[in-house]
Amino acid sequence: MSTAEDLFASEGNSELTPLAECAAFVNDGQTHDVIDSVTRQFYAETVIRDGGSQEAMQYLTESPVPRVMIVDIGDSPSPLTAMLSLTAAFTEDTRLIGIGSMNDINLYREMIGAGISDYLVKPITEKALFSTLQQLEEPEDEVEAPVADPDATQKIVVIGSRGGCGASTVALNIAWSMAEEKQHKTALVDLDLEYGTIALSLDLEPTRGLREALENPSRIDSLFISSATAKLTENLSVMATEENVSHDILFDPAATGALFDALGREHECIVVDMPRAAPGLRQGVFEAATQIVVVTELTLSGLRDSIRTLANIEELSPNTPIKVVANRTGSSTQGMQIGDFQKALGRKVDFQLAEDHKAFNLAANTGKPLVQVDARCKASKTLKRAVTVLDGSKEKAAGEAKKSWRDWLKRK
Repeated sequence: MSTAEDLFASEGNSELTPLAECAAFVNDGQTHDVIDSVTRQFYAETVIRDGGSQEAMQYLTESPVPRVMIVDIGDSPSPLTAMLSLTAAFTEDTRLIGIGSMNDINLYREMIGAGISDYLVKPITEKALFSTLQQLEEPEDEVEAPVADPDATQKIVVIGSRGGCGASTVALNIAWSMAEEKQHKTALVDLDLEYGTIALSLDLEPTRGLREALENPSRIDSLFISSATAKLTENLSVMATEENVSHDILFDPAATGALFDALGREHECIVVDMPRAAPGLRQGVFEAATQIVVVTELTLSGLRDSIRTLANIEELSPNTPIKVVANRTGSSTQGMQIGDFQKALGRKVDFQLAEDHKAFNLAANTGKPLVQVDARCKASKTLKRAVTVLDGSKEKAAGEAKKSWRDWLKRK
């Protein structure tokens, strides 16, 4: 229990200055409003003032050092230097968060290396600040050790035969089920850097840094993984960005291997939402995959593009197991019967996701996976079966085998 001495500090001989748990110094109204809204959820006393690092230094000469200090360094010509001048006045228990305009992974690394707790890029959001403060307040003993062997990590790549067939929906439901039902530490990666929908579908703020990592894989390390992923649940992290659509992205062929290795040190399963139009990434992703899921629709165009997609996968990664998922079966848009489709495709369709407008719209409107919001609908049950197969679980198969053996004995 805090005492009066803990809550107040002397200023002169006659006045007492309140000890704020959090003090923030900001230069714009939007940032002020976000800090005011979020810090109320964590601290009983927060001081928010106009200014930046100089005003923060002045505050420290007049008031007790707060537990958390948030400083806007967006106008500073040298953001790191501005922050370092503040750290000298702090105790070991004080946490410093910088807010700036420079979106640079190297600057982020330098900040963290200097002992600064986090660096957020403007315009900051309530979700981003809430996540940062939540991590600061978590006890250190709750942090789990990373997975030691990245080679043992499952890498499930989901790709649509054509646009709009529901591959992203399948990917995010597989990832959620792996994380929450199979209890695997899972990373969901949206490699459509310009038009990806994973973050939007899950009501998450897009993360930063993924493009830079794919263009410069030497920058991928555990610090990058921490800064470029958003934690959806205890077991599920999401890496999804929204890049400028007017600039070309020049992928480094070695980038996917470096990204998967780094993610594999902290996750047991990686689910990749793979865009069709990404030839610079396709080979590396397919080669690294332990399993590939092709999502299609039972239409003539879906058949044609499934044949082409499967041929490309078999050319680039001939030994990787493939599963085919037919989406929206039973809908008015289904142009072919399943038997005709499979015959023309030259292989079976492993899973059929029934059309269910009500359930899918509910998931879209709530920003949650279908298997979470309506676990009993037909599509969810199919997705869960698919996850069991992808996870390599033999429990159901073993149970069915035992049942068949007992039935055979009874017949005898």
